[in-house]
Amino acid sequence: MGQFFEYIKISLKSIRDNKMRSVLTMFGIVVGISSVITVVSLGNGVKGTITGEMNSMFSAQTYIKAGTATESYEEAVMNREDIEAVRENVEGIAVFSMDDSYGVEIVNGKEEAYTYVVGCNEDYVKTENEGFLCGRFFNKEEYEDGKRVCVINESGAKQIFGHTSVVGQSITFRMMDGKEVDYFIVGVRKAKESALYSMGAGEGIDIKVPYTAIANDYGIGPEDDNFYSVMLMPENANDAKTVIRSAIKLLEIRKGIRGQKKLTYTSFTSVMDKVNMIINAVTIFISFIAAISLVVGGVGVMNIMLVSVTERTQEIGIRKALGARTSSIMIQFLAESAVLTAVGGIFGIIIGYLGAELLCFIASKIIKMNVVATISPLVVLLVVGFSAAIGIFFGLHPAKKAARLNPIEALRQE
Repeated sequence: MGQFFEYIKISLKSIRDNKMRSVLTMFGIVVGISSVITVVSLGNGVKGTITGEMNSMFSAQTYIKAGTATESYEEAVMNREDIEAVRENVEGIAVFSMDDSYGVEIVNGKEEAYTYVVGCNEDYVKTENEGFLCGRFFNKEEYEDGKRVCVINESGAKQIFGHTSVVGQSITFRMMDGKEVDYFIVGVRKAKESALYSMGAGEGIDIKVPYTAIANDYGIGPEDDNFYSVMLMPENANDAKTVIRSAIKLLEIRKGIRGQKKLTYTSFTSVMDKVNMIINAVTIFISFIAAISLVVGGVGVMNIMLVSVTERTQEIGIRKALGARTSSIMIQFLAESAVLTAVGGIFGIIIGYLGAELLCFIASKIIKMNVVATISPLVVLLVVGFSAAIGIFFGLHPAKKAARLNPIEALRQE
């Protein structure tokens, strides 16, 4: 162990004695390492931000579909009776609801507007994470009685009425057949805080109504329901798979399609896994490109170590004449190249992380999302280890050259 520290001391002295040369040699390593750290930190920060924003928007929502992504099955289409059966018989469900959209024209307020209203049941309130500016969501009694009530978002209230104090007022919908009906506002939902909305056109008008009410106004009876997709949210995210499978099993029994796999599901978790996989793949690819500069830095290390061997030929000859073993000489030069790249790696990590912080700050201002640069200690250790490995690899040839010097010939060198 004492010999090891002696090699480190000799290496550090060599770096101090040749400051400018050492700095220029380390430059390639610093650039490579800092590039990798910046990319990884930024990638992790973006991934964390997107995951957080998506979680706030969609939580643990899952959609059960009558078919697959490319094909629909009529025999698997669901109705409101199927939904009620699942709600009553499957434990662990927080929300199980249709969310069918119906086109209407709003003909009162300060301006007319075409929009879609979403028909759902009273469970849907549990997906409204933002809370209410005033009022409430419609209740079970209003859903079962098909009452013409609705919940509007803050943006929609401002667009239609010019203000948000609209609870108790009515919105007049003109249906596709020209019939006009009044729905009374019972609640105004707060604006979504998610920055992902601000990156697009914003929320616009978002109106939720009891499905039973909008179905009646469209002349849709229980026997005419056609839900190709229904939304499920478990009470506990850890029990999601069990709850989803139980719901699908009951629906398959009710539809007479047990084991035919005609009901599928898409969960928020699976979507986020794919998003994270894409972000990780892009981060790894860009990191690989950035790491190419490490090879250039490694060539610089090998070049400077060859120069060092030439300059220290007499020193090597004296050490060998005094009994230094070939392996000792070789280890000394390997240690010097490893220390050189390890020091460069440490500076690269610091510069890379500061660069990532700066880029995240700029990105946060541009996209109005809180992007925080993050990197795990394991990645830091791997990067430092990798930079040292680069030094050892590219220092191997100069070290071998130094170790193979003939002591007599070395002592003759001036």
